[in-house]
Amino acid sequence: MSSSAGTTLLSNASATGDYVRWEGGLGVATFAGTFGGTSATLEYLGPDGATAIPVAAMSDAGVQTTVALTAAGTIGFILPPGRIRATLTGGTPSAMYAQADRVPQ
Repeated sequence: MSSSAGTTLLSNASATGDYVRWEGGLGVATFAGTFGGTSATLEYLGPDGATAIPVAAMSDAGVQTTVALTAAGTIGFILPPGRIRATLTGGTPSAMYAQADRVPQ
């Protein structure tokens, strides 16, 4: 679902969300809710249409690092058009919310 407020990735969820369309470009994924020991990450659907690829943040030095949140926070990213999802791993998350917003350039 897309709106001026962003693309919803999770809404009152306790498990990994479905893939949603990302139009491409610079973005920020925001996560909030009761983490309950879970790790929240962002995934991009690979070119084979089946492989979940962890989204990595890139430093100024070109080093890529996958970001996993264990409390409310944000993940900045740059991706081409495709499909993304919020992934929850481990723990007992509840009432989790996440959205992806484009950042104007």
